Amino acid sequence: MSESEFNRQVDLVQDRIEQALDAADLDLDMEHAEGSLILMLAAGPRLVIGRQPASRELWVATPDGTLHFGYQSAQGWIYDSDGEPLSTVLEQVLGDLTGDEIELDLDE
Repeated sequence: MSESEFNRQVDLVQDRIEQALDAADLDLDMEHAEGSLILMLAAGPRLVIGRQPASRELWVATPDGTLHFGYQSAQGWIYDSDGEPLSTVLEQVLGDLTGDEIELDLDE
């Protein structure tokens, strides 16, 4: 994947995450900084969804560590560790941090 296509895909998924989180009506703030989407939960924890152009990965920094996602054209962003889609992993991470059941629709 070219760097421009990689950046386009990251921008697209970050926009979808913002829209999905707005629709989920969670108590959090979001901001963009240096190509990353930062989610600041009211309870204190932060998540950073950032791009890693050298490895063509999307990284999600959580309070427990960093999760690496690779892009697969047919499936979107997939967690390198277990093959789960980004939406499923984000739902689990956000659910663990908030204590709520979270559903995120990251499809177009």
